[in-house]
Amino acid sequence: MMAFSHYDVALLARALWMTVVLSVAGGLAGLAGGTALACLRMARGPVFAPARFLAAGYVQVVRRVPFIVTLYIVFFLTGVAGLDVSERTVAIWAIGMIATGYIAEIVHGGLRSVPTDQVEAAVTLNLPLLARWRHVIVPQALPVIVPPAVGYLVLFIKDTALASQVGVLELNQAGVILSNRGLPTIQVFLAVLGLYFALSYPLTRLSRMLEKRLALS
Repeated sequence: MMAFSHYDVALLARALWMTVVLSVAGGLAGLAGGTALACLRMARGPVFAPARFLAAGYVQVVRRVPFIVTLYIVFFLTGVAGLDVSERTVAIWAIGMIATGYIAEIVHGGLRSVPTDQVEAAVTLNLPLLARWRHVIVPQALPVIVPPAVGYLVLFIKDTALASQVGVLELNQAGVILSNRGLPTIQVFLAVLGLYFALSYPLTRLSRMLEKRLALS
């Protein structure tokens, strides 16, 4: 078994940091976009009908398209549009688009889980809209939303392995580079596996812990 040089460790550290950046930035973009889409889907009245249709259509399409296809579409569209953005930005946008679809479905399900009679009672009591959301809807929806949303961040971490297809140095690509340098492939990718596990396992545990804690609250 060959030992990793400090250059190899530095490469893995850079790739690990890039994987974290892609996952967190894409996940946060998905959280913002998904929450907005879920709220649009909950909007009532004929004036919101087109927005509801488009939001639901986006969710249905994005959740059924492989991430690599979304990544290529974003990559080539930015080129066609003449946008001067980095490969990292392209990957974050693509992850954010996928994350938006999944988070939107989770948030929408959480909002719909709130009993209708409680919302109607809040309306009857003349609670302002923001007060209804703060005191009635959000507290009851969070236990349904938070655990799976945290769990899905693991999915986004795994998606970052494809970011190398547009030139981003992430963990999987770092493993390929080290293997091509002559390091034993099994040794390299066991190290990569360990780093992915170190990122993903705490999130899985956090998701389960939040699920239990929020269920008791």
